[in-house]
Amino acid sequence: MTGMAGHIATLALGVVFISTGVALARPTFMAALSFYVSAQRQGVVMGAAQSLVAFTDIVTPVFAGAIVGQTHYGLWIGLVVAVAVMGAVIAVRRLPASDPETRSATADVAI
Repeated sequence: MTGMAGHIATLALGVVFISTGVALARPTFMAALSFYVSAQRQGVVMGAAQSLVAFTDIVTPVFAGAIVGQTHYGLWIGLVVAVAVMGAVIAVRRLPASDPETRSATADVAI
């Protein structure tokens, strides 16, 4: 949507969707990290994750500015989608499947 925006209203709506996605994804990601890491390693992993987030918050706007300044909107959106897909593939392959006992205990709590 953002890459194909022809009007400022469409671009603004796309930015709202992107911002909402980031706002929902980061806490979910951090919660998943804490779930899959032992209690002894949580501080190290959370600190490393926050450091990576801070690094990308610095580098990404510079990189995006260079691409968008050259009006390569499709390239920017394509890179974002490619990174998201790579992250999803890595997560599916590397993260262990949830324990059936944990899943049933969680289902009992939700009821």
